[in-house]
Amino acid sequence: MITGYHLLVCLFLIIFQTTMMAGVPAYLYDLLGPFMVYLGVHRRPREAIPILALAGLAMDGISGGVFGVHLTAYLWIYVGVRWAIQFLHVGNVILLPLLVTAGVAFESLVVAFSAVVLASSTWPVGSMLSVVSGQVLWGALTGPFLMLFFIRGQRVVDRARTSVVTEKDTLRTH
Repeated sequence: MITGYHLLVCLFLIIFQTTMMAGVPAYLYDLLGPFMVYLGVHRRPREAIPILALAGLAMDGISGGVFGVHLTAYLWIYVGVRWAIQFLHVGNVILLPLLVTAGVAFESLVVAFSAVVLASSTWPVGSMLSVVSGQVLWGALTGPFLMLFFIRGQRVVDRARTSVVTEKDTLRTH
């Protein structure tokens, strides 16, 4: 049930990002970055890796950029978050926005540098840094709200699952 929730969230974020935000400036970031941070904090690898792989492959296919950039960035975000939570307290109010901001910054830099390396003409570094810094700022402002959305959705799914299991058990005992 929780895997279905994760797949629906990925699908919603991909559709929202590619259709609703199509005309929005480049300063808005990839919405799946905070979701990868959420997966790193709240899900074990066996639950998160398939979702991560599907989301990365979907974004690589949709983006039209270098294939594998999003998948690689998502994987490194997940690994970095899993490493960081070994040393940091996950329930800390400051930690989650910090992890989201770091994840958005990492992904923005990876995508920007892959575009710079593969571009046929030289890019001014100043314009790249302004776009990346704008994405990091937007990630820092909106990422914690996305994390709350993901966490609350997980709680709703967990409550629904436990109520379904409880109902099944009461039907068997009578």
